[in-house]
Amino acid sequence: MHQAPLLAQDVPPAQRLGSLTQIPQAESLAAFGLRVSRQFAQCRREGEHLALLWLEIELLAPATGLTDAEHDSLVQTVSLRLRNRVRGADEVVHMGGHCFAVLLQKAAAMEAQLVDQRLRSALRGAYCIDSRLLHTRIRLGTAIYPQAGRNGAELAEAARGNLSEMEGG
Repeated sequence: MHQAPLLAQDVPPAQRLGSLTQIPQAESLAAFGLRVSRQFAQCRREGEHLALLWLEIELLAPATGLTDAEHDSLVQTVSLRLRNRVRGADEVVHMGGHCFAVLLQKAAAMEAQLVDQRLRSALRGAYCIDSRLLHTRIRLGTAIYPQAGRNGAELAEAARGNLSEMEGG
């Protein structure tokens, strides 16, 4: 007997936390630069653009006393939303704490702006984490290769320098 495939909302959260939803983590800008060096080499060979979006999430009051488990759940929830709003070829990397880098393959300024708007919309609002409602402020910054940097670390620094707060965040 044929069963219909399960939708994401039909799968218990514990099962959704498997390897398909885990995103890579970089401990530093240098580690991130090494992680994405292959993408930069390909861009140089093919004369393509590459965009990097830097995302920071700040918890707003009264989110005091956030446990490690709640922090991890918030990071996981945000990473799921991020991963589901970009193309499969794009890379989402957790940069530690509440920071993420999103590397957009074959994307120039116009494509990066569209993704920036999509992420601002998708990440807006409160997050329900372990029966607790957490309110966040989201900041996004964008940088385009090769104008803003020649490698991953330079591009990430440029995107961080362009951070702007999400309206209504």
